[in-house]
Amino acid sequence: MSEVVYAIRISHLEYSGLKIMDIKIGKSTDIDNTLRQYSRGNRDIELLDMWTPNPDKTLSTAERGVHAVAEKYAYDKQSEKFVFLQGAYQEFAETVNMLLQNVSRDDLAAKSTSSESDDVDDYTGTTPSVIKILGETHDVGTWGETLTTAVTQILHDVDDHERIMEIQGRTRTYFAKTGDQSDLVRPQKIPDTDLYLETNLSAKDCVRRIRQVMEKYGYDTAELEIFTEET
Repeated sequence: MSEVVYAIRISHLEYSGLKIMDIKIGKSTDIDNTLRQYSRGNRDIELLDMWTPNPDKTLSTAERGVHAVAEKYAYDKQSEKFVFLQGAYQEFAETVNMLLQNVSRDDLAAKSTSSESDDVDDYTGTTPSVIKILGETHDVGTWGETLTTAVTQILHDVDDHERIMEIQGRTRTYFAKTGDQSDLVRPQKIPDTDLYLETNLSAKDCVRRIRQVMEKYGYDTAELEIFTEET
């Protein structure tokens, strides 16, 4: 998983020597998948810059910081889309480069010898009984139910459900929209959404997915506790 704040040019216009660029500035844990999503609606997109968070900051904090800098240089702003005039984007990027580490896709590929982190406890041979997440406690009986319960709780508290789609494996799809659930091996509907999740996962991978979703939406993974029983 490579956490970055990105700047993607989604459109541009030149008029009487004046260059105007629409730049989407957001966060991603899988920049290749993010670019694929943007390219579906606009094949003229261009990845301009990426920055990695400082070690003591979360990805969400880094994104908010970059947004704050962008607001000082952008001509206009609509949510995560910023409109830059001529050289204003370059001045913005140079300022962010002094605050965060600018990285390329080659840098990310070199760092990602494995797409999965190994900092998750090994739950092999155990059965979940209770999950506590974001202050709520739920009884569970399987790892698939644990994953579904956790993701449902997280999405209940956020507005942008589709951001979860950015969490993808190199060769596997973990989340799909209604109509595309056949892309999953064992799909499970996420209540109160039009999304499905993959439940054909090991215990360790279920916990890893939960943590990735929490990080995606800026939640501290310390707010996750899972109680198990030996099988």
